[in-house]
Amino acid sequence: MAPNDLLPPEKQRNPVTQEAHRHQAFWQIYFPMILFGAFVIVAFIMAVLVDSQGASKWADISLIYMISLAMVTFLITMIIIVVTVIYTAKLIKATPYFFFIIQKYAYLMEAGVKRASNMAAEPFLRVNSFIAGARALRKK
Repeated sequence: MAPNDLLPPEKQRNPVTQEAHRHQAFWQIYFPMILFGAFVIVAFIMAVLVDSQGASKWADISLIYMISLAMVTFLITMIIIVVTVIYTAKLIKATPYFFFIIQKYAYLMEAGVKRASNMAAEPFLRVNSFIAGARALRKK
């Protein structure tokens, strides 16, 4: 059984809303990230090229390096969070289908267990019913 056979078939996406989503994702996510990255690069270049006092210049460059390292750590953390959210969403989509299958087999197993227990209890019930009927006839 292939892994794709386990997942329910995906619904076709609306191309109009998919294109609108792609457009919004660019302007609301990618463009601000590109703009901020360009701003950091320009600030770094300006810190290196602008002639100012020697100690202040190197302090500013060191600060940029420290902030850049914090941003890289933040970016890695954000990537981990985004990947976790994406795979959690996929899991949430697939979970009802799998639990439906499990529930179906649980109901089948429940019916089988009930049938087996009724068959196992039937001889005892017949004997006890016969004894109870005999006692009732004897009292009359």
